[in-house]
Amino acid sequence: MPVQVQKGARLDITKNQSNRTNLNVEIVWETTEPLDIDSSIFMVGSDGKCLNDESIIFYGNPISADGSIQHAVSKHPTKNSEQFQIDLKKVSPVTDKLVITLTIYNGDKVGQDFSKMKNAYVRIMDTDAQQEILLYPLGSYSMENTLILAEIYKKNGEWKFSTNTGGFTGGLAALCHHFGLEVKDEAASSEQIQSTPTPPVEEKALPSPPQQAAIKLEKVTLKKPGDSISLRKTGKIENIHVKLNWTKGVDLDLHAFYITKKGKFGHIFFANKGKLTNSPYIALDKDSGVGNSAGNNEENLIIKTLEDVDKIIIATNIFRFLGFLKKEDNFAKYDGRVLIKTNNGDDIEVPLTSTTPGRWCIITKIDNSTPSDPRVININHVQSSEPTVNNL
Repeated sequence: MPVQVQKGARLDITKNQSNRTNLNVEIVWETTEPLDIDSSIFMVGSDGKCLNDESIIFYGNPISADGSIQHAVSKHPTKNSEQFQIDLKKVSPVTDKLVITLTIYNGDKVGQDFSKMKNAYVRIMDTDAQQEILLYPLGSYSMENTLILAEIYKKNGEWKFSTNTGGFTGGLAALCHHFGLEVKDEAASSEQIQSTPTPPVEEKALPSPPQQAAIKLEKVTLKKPGDSISLRKTGKIENIHVKLNWTKGVDLDLHAFYITKKGKFGHIFFANKGKLTNSPYIALDKDSGVGNSAGNNEENLIIKTLEDVDKIIIATNIFRFLGFLKKEDNFAKYDGRVLIKTNNGDDIEVPLTSTTPGRWCIITKIDNSTPSDPRVININHVQSSEPTVNNL
């Protein structure tokens, strides 16, 4: 029999269940009047924010970038429902929690709210064992059109479930703002959130999104080796997002080589993905392009803080079976680019431009040796061997 949990409860999912890695999360509901209800999962980092737009898993983005979550409309015989298949082994190390939500499309219209939803619940199953783990009956609501239902979160290496339920108005746009994402109609969404807050009685209201306008800068492209730019210091620099993106059929790998303020040299890559909980606070999400697959390939690094780091070089290599490069291999051929974004509004692009043959390319350097003036520098240096401390 599944454990039936109540609001405010917490429950271990994987403790003493090391083989429990595949979950099915199903959200089921009925309505007294027609409502267009959608369920989403937000993949949230240690800072309470989403990494990017692809961190929202729903009908419009049904598979997460790391392949850990897949959305589907489930086929409940009598009720409305949606479900998510989750592979906890694949969840990116930059993700600390999976937040389960419900929203009403066009919920800003009069009468479109969750007071017309009934007999709703969240059910989680162990997919491999075909066993129900828990059942969480949802309560009644009044004027809300947006609900945070629960969280599956990671603590001390174990996954847990929390009925961290809250309701408010604002719809999907409000959730995006809360989790650090921008929406197209930002001004209208922000105005709606500020002018119509309606935290539910006896429900945990979601904190209001930041009141200041989002920082928006045009993307800066460092086109030539030697080009550089200072990172903005309007606030503490945190959660630097470094993305390697390419579409050609080649297996590139994203690497970060660093030296700390104490002189320690290290290397973050697919076989050592790092952690955001330990110095130097750098983590990689996944390995893309395996098998020389073409498409929207990307690998992502999060640098939580620069406080412990003196310098970081962002590099890539061309992976070939048995190590043999092709005669035509060069990095400019593979339309790769590194994109660097910070919490202070920096948006920097460094394209791979070198036509020099070689296995490794040092693309860019983040130089924090002068903390008052941290800089991003275009390097685009190709070499035959893996970078060492001497390259820093």
